[in-house]
Amino acid sequence: MQMVRKFKSAKVQLTLVSDAHPKGIKHLFNNVIDKADDHQVASLSTAIEMLTTEKCTNAAVITTDELTME
Repeated sequence: MQMVRKFKSAKVQLTLVSDAHPKGIKHLFNNVIDKADDHQVASLSTAIEMLTTEKCTNAAVITTDELTME
């Protein structure tokens, strides 16, 4: 028997800091493509900074894989 790993979903979590949230607040963005690269995550954080006027201090890519037995 062999375990097979298959991509299921991915999310990006950005931590945004502002005067209203000096310790930062986390925002989760669903439906991210498999293997989002650094440039794509940076582009997302830049766009969110422009829309919210907050500063992005951290980004985390969260990937979920499904394991099946074959």
